[in-house]
Amino acid sequence: MAESRSRAALILAILCGLAAYSDSLRGPFIFDDIDAILNNPQVNRSAPHADTNAPTTLSGRPILRATFILDYAIGGLHIEVYHITNLLIHLAAGVVLFGIVHRNLTSAHFWGDRFGHSAPWLAGAVSAVWLVHPLNTEAVTYTVQRAESLAGFFYLLVIYFLIRNWRLAAVAACALGLGTKEVVATAPLLALLYDRTFIAGSFAAALKSRALLYLGLGATWIIPIIGIVNGSRTHSIGNLSPLTYAQTQLGVIAHYIALIFWPQNLVLDYYDWPNAHGAAVGLPAIFVAILILLTLVSLWLRPWLGFLGAWFFLILAPSSSFLPIFTEIAAEHRMYLPLIAPVVLLIVGGWAILSRTLAGAWTAAFLLTVILAALAARTFLRNAEYQDPQTIWTDNVQERPNNPRAHFNLGYTLMLSGNTADAAPQFRQALDLASDYYAAAAALGRALIESGHPADAEKFYTDEIPAFPAFAPEAHLQRGRLRFARGDASGAEEDFQSVRHSSGTTP
Repeated sequence: MAESRSRAALILAILCGLAAYSDSLRGPFIFDDIDAILNNPQVNRSAPHADTNAPTTLSGRPILRATFILDYAIGGLHIEVYHITNLLIHLAAGVVLFGIVHRNLTSAHFWGDRFGHSAPWLAGAVSAVWLVHPLNTEAVTYTVQRAESLAGFFYLLVIYFLIRNWRLAAVAACALGLGTKEVVATAPLLALLYDRTFIAGSFAAALKSRALLYLGLGATWIIPIIGIVNGSRTHSIGNLSPLTYAQTQLGVIAHYIALIFWPQNLVLDYYDWPNAHGAAVGLPAIFVAILILLTLVSLWLRPWLGFLGAWFFLILAPSSSFLPIFTEIAAEHRMYLPLIAPVVLLIVGGWAILSRTLAGAWTAAFLLTVILAALAARTFLRNAEYQDPQTIWTDNVQERPNNPRAHFNLGYTLMLSGNTADAAPQFRQALDLASDYYAAAAALGRALIESGHPADAEKFYTDEIPAFPAFAPEAHLQRGRLRFARGDASGAEEDFQSVRHSSGTTP
């Protein structure tokens, strides 16, 4: 009977996930997908043989790269293959999460018979809510962010194998996870904390009974260390002081928490997130400090509650503390695993409070149904936005109007569709927001030419040559072609000579 309840609860959770992501299979490659998949000869055999060492999301992550190579071997560049793989990874992670929660709540050693009969349905509810939560769409529907969901799957396996006492499997899962993304570096610490909290009862007992396991888990840290030594994952680190980055992350974490409860204003690219200084640090710092203090106190007084807080903050720590990742100050996919902690707290805690009466139990079931439906509907709508690059970037520009990269990508998408007239203002806005944005300058000039405004394009190139030295060779080349086209041979020759002097080549 208990087995059939568990099976039914798990199937219902998977069906919820399938329903929420049923429209996620048609979205095209976007943003970092282009360099990591389409233009990466390590994945796409038909790609131009560019520099295979050029940094992408796959750099220094051999397990992640292997999954994309496998997708390409199966279906070439058919996008559905990649999305199906992403969805299967997400559902598999949901299954492992179900197993962790179910085995935890049925632990008579820790909980007695408090959750015995309700454990399968609580585990199913936790898994279902996490599977359909819109905050996870970036890690599932944005193809290359499989990095987060696959790493999350291996991370959860480490904890599940610990519970089952499958030690070699736990070490293997940790190693595979670290070959996928560096966030798994905190898995040995959380595994030890889980052991202390729910199994052994103390750190000393955990280390004594499973010393070889923790030695093996610790040994997997050699994988990210190799990545640091060979420089494969250092291209996005720096450009900000650790203190400034840490101060800024206080506001980012507060924003993530707001999105847990109101996931409406989702954003693909937070490139314009401002660095925090002075008064801007105050309120987020107080909020986050209170949460961390509650976590520390709970680790002593209510270890299970403290573990949930530690799960949230430790997993975010590599990307949301002092290590400055200037290319991605904020990113919703980072909440893939941390989201589990508040979901568990709300579902299990809410049930523990409401189930004391029959009316409360029915109220809990009703609320869960409403929450699941609302979250799944929002996820379904968010997936629809990913199906059209113009839609997703228009949404990004509306949510983050000061983001130059979003304006550029919207303009680029419009230009690819032939709408160069609407693309030009987006490139101009990107340049207004970031005057040294070389790609936006190059794209704006070409958009003006292709939209039938050669005189405006020539004036633009003339204005940008003294204002933007890095852009000068491109500007001279394009202005020279425009001058030649309107019969100004001497002016064209002057521009071409400038290109020759700067690059040593003939235009």
